[in-house]
Order: sequence, then structure tokens, then C-alpha cells
Amino acid sequence: MKVYEQVYSFYVKQIEDSSLKAGDRMPSIRESERTLNVSRTSIETAYLQLAADGYIYSVEKVGYFVSDMVARLEDKKTQVAIGNARESKKEYTYDLAVIGEDKTVSCLQLWRRYMKSALRQEERLLNYPNNQGEEDLRQEIAAYVRKTRNIICSADDIVIGAGFQSLLSLLISLIPGEKTISFPTKNFADGATIFKNAGYEVNYRNKECHVIYVTPSYMTKWGEVMTMKRRHELIDHARVNNHLIIEDDYQNEFVFSNKATPSLYAMTGGENIAFLGSFSRVLLPSVRISFLILPKGVRKEYDGIKHLYNQTASIAEQIALASFLRDGHLNRHIKKMRRLYEEKRKLMYNGLKRAFDKDASIFMGESGMEIGVKLSGKHLADKLKKSDVRVNIVDSGSDTALFLVSCSRIDIDDISLAIDKLNYGLQ
Repeated sequence: MKVYEQVYSFYVKQIEDSSLKAGDRMPSIRESERTLNVSRTSIETAYLQLAADGYIYSVEKVGYFVSDMVARLEDKKTQVAIGNARESKKEYTYDLAVIGEDKTVSCLQLWRRYMKSALRQEERLLNYPNNQGEEDLRQEIAAYVRKTRNIICSADDIVIGAGFQSLLSLLISLIPGEKTISFPTKNFADGATIFKNAGYEVNYRNKECHVIYVTPSYMTKWGEVMTMKRRHELIDHARVNNHLIIEDDYQNEFVFSNKATPSLYAMTGGENIAFLGSFSRVLLPSVRISFLILPKGVRKEYDGIKHLYNQTASIAEQIALASFLRDGHLNRHIKKMRRLYEEKRKLMYNGLKRAFDKDASIFMGESGMEIGVKLSGKHLADKLKKSDVRVNIVDSGSDTALFLVSCSRIDIDDISLAIDKLNYGLQ
């Protein structure tokens, strides 16, 4: 490739990547000559070719400017994409696929008050956050997990972060030994990506891996809970083989069984166990505060590296959450949510049994807001896709379909109506 062609390609890429936007002035001939370390003739020839192809235009005695050719092409592509999306987007009467918080039990108004209070703490907000997380929040979390999960730990064992990914990145640096990890399913793509990027071999449902990631309170999509027998087997296996278990406590606040669901961390005192918890599901999805309880015996190692990991969670949100926990609002909020969701789960399960019992297998575990339904019938998957009731299709064959329905966001008064409409659409 000739030199002027290399210069041409360089600037075309800058324009197409929007590093140079429509209306931006191009570097002068002299600037390009100096920056790219090529001759003036090569620059001039490249600019003339760019102008001939419509990428730039010349203003006499001023210089070259980027044209709007690429921008117009991108706008056209965007409009086509929007048009296609509008054509393909289906309007649903009821949405049983969405997962979120029921507005009737939202604590947004109360949370707003605590955030306003936190934002008045000027002295703390004018300082950088603690790398490990604000100490008062870590103390409140230590008290919270002791009361709710029977976990005995100190504030020094807890690390705060915005979501699990930053915490997993930190944890990886504390894990010695073989770089293999097992996840329950391929749905854990965000966690798997973190470990892959760290050089780990990622497996699924393989207990021989050095690191085993589990969600004991939510083993299947419809909320089955890990049995006590399986918990003891997993703990014994990890101890004998010196494996590390990462216990993701997802959905534990919404285990509706009367049976106790002890934490693996509590059962072992933290030996060979790292514990992950989050407040996004029980507080507000927008509050991205998660926490890691370090395995026993690694605190000294963590103290040696914690200065290398900046805090990712908002200091204002940490201050607000510490006060929210201290005043007992989270426990009251969870109780209110549990009462509503338990009622909605029962109503949805009974409605599904009434509508599909003869033709379906219905799966409802002890936790979470989703119920599994397996049906048989002609062209069932196509009928589900065309239905006015949106569901989450997990698997489908020529005459069968397994789908999930969620009661989390739908109004309680609409549950029976939605199930009846779904049933009618599948006739």
C-alpha cells in the first residue's frame, strides 16, 4: 500500500469511528506531516482523495473540514433499524416475563429522604471513599448477616462494591491454586467473563473445579432450594479437596419455605467459603451496592492489596444505606415485600393449576417469583410468541414448550386475568 493510501485509510477510520465528526476541522497539512511523519506530498494526495470520495471538503484559505456524509449514512441506518424494531415490537396486554419490583411495595420515597440526608454530610462527601467500603456500612452489614443468615464476621471481613463483577475481580487475586471454576449454568455469563479474562477455565456443574460458584437459595429458574444433604456434601467435598466455594446469596430474602436455609458460610464458619450479597433486589434495582465476605484466613492478604482496588460504590449511597439499615427499615421493607409476593405466588400457581393442570407440568420452587410451565400441543411455541401475554420461553420443540411466568411486576388484581388470557390464546 502506498504511503498516501495509508494516510487516506487512517483518516477514513477516524471519521467512521466518529473520532472526527461532521464539521470538525481536519489537521492542517503541516500538522499531519509532523504527526504521521510522512511527506507533504503524501498528505496532500490523501486529502485530495478524501475530498473526492466525499469524506471531507475544502474551504478556501481556511482548510479542510469533515463532511456529514458518514453521519447521514449512519442516520439512515438508524432510522431503518428503528423502523424495523417498531414493526417487530409486539404490544402485550400482560407481561409475565419481566422481573422487577412491584410498585405497591416500593421504598423509593423513604430512600429519597435518606439520600437527601446523606448528601448533607459534606465532610465525608469531600473525601475519597474508603477502598474497602464505608466502615459504618460494613458494621451494619455485619450485624445484618448475623441476624438474618447467622453469619459471624466483623466489618474487617466485608468488602463493598458496586455489583458483583468488581468484587469477583478482587476475590480472584486472593485465590491460589488451579485456575478452574464451575458455574451452575451458562446464565452466569457476567461472572464467567470475569474469570475467563483472568485466565480461568470455565466449566458448568463440575464439582472437580478448584472454584465452585453456587446459588443455594435459587438452584433452578423456578426457585428450587439446595437441600441440607447437598449442602453438607458440597462443604465436605470442598474441605477434602481444598476447593473454594463462592456462595451467591441471590434470592435468599425470598425463600418462602418454612424450612431453615442455613448459609454455607455460617455452616463452616467461613472456611473455604466466600459469601456474596446484594441490596439491589431487596431495596431498589438502581442502588448498586453489593458486598463480599472474605473467606477465613485471607484478611491479611487482602490488607496487602486493598489499596490497589478503588471503591466502585457511591459514597452517598453507602452513607444512606448504613442509616437505612441502622433504623431497621430494610427488615420491615423485606417483610412487606415477602407478604405481597407470597400472596401473588400462590395466586399465580393456583391460577395455572386451574387453567393448565390436565395438560401441563407446573414447577414452583421455594424461592423467587417465577413459576415454570411445561405444555404439550400443536405449534405451541408459535402460539406463545403470538400471544397477548408475554412469557419467557426457556425451551421448545415441535409440540412442546417450557416457559416461565413471573409474578413480580404484574398487579395482583391482573394475575387471574393474565392467566385466563394466556390459556385462551393457546387453545
